[in-house]
Amino acid sequence: MLKRYFSKTNLCWIALAAVVFTVVTVLINAGLLGSYYQITLYNICINIILAVSLNLIIGICGQFSLGHAGFMCIGAYSAAIMVKSMPNMGGFAIGIVIGLIISAIAALIVSIPTLRLRGDYLAIATLGFSEIIRIVVLNMEITNGAAGIT
Repeated sequence: MLKRYFSKTNLCWIALAAVVFTVVTVLINAGLLGSYYQITLYNICINIILAVSLNLIIGICGQFSLGHAGFMCIGAYSAAIMVKSMPNMGGFAIGIVIGLIISAIAALIVSIPTLRLRGDYLAIATLGFSEIIRIVVLNMEITNGAAGIT
């Protein structure tokens, strides 16, 4: 089983990712990458995370879920609220852990009634969850409503 995870191809991809991460970190610390390129790289990495999670649900499991936006919203706002109250890397790490816990609880709440749904019905139920999260976030004072957290 472990041999499949540590195949030559996977180790090459891991090594490539480590090299790219090191080069980008050196470029940022040297001041060669401006803020525009940093923000663009952050957006690219966030979209890579979304694409990998969609590939897991749709490509590997064969289910059609539209709830990813709601879970990303929970994680992003929890991390942003923690960083706003504790503006350092410790606050960011705590925010990620809190976002993970809150998203897991929300996933448990959604998964219990939708456990046996498949296809279009699962898509409708998870889309409803995402819309509920969007409305809740828009009406919360701590998230600054539609203006969002700056």
